Amino acid sequence: MPRHRSRAQVVDDDADDQPLVDPGRNLGLRLLALVGAFSFVMLGLASVVVPLLQAPPPPPMPDQRSRPTA
Repeated sequence: MPRHRSRAQVVDDDADDQPLVDPGRNLGLRLLALVGAFSFVMLGLASVVVPLLQAPPPPPMPDQRSRPTA
């Protein structure tokens, strides 16, 4: 007597035989991710480096008034 299988079991058996292959992402999405990662790193570096490279503010000018104003 033949053994009857349900359709779900046949689909599961077929799925186990096929290797899972990830096709990956296309070139446009890879470039977009690369540009996003690069801009994120550059923003982080800019927030740290730019304040270090700026010149200090000039010292305050001495008061040159001859007498106080009333």
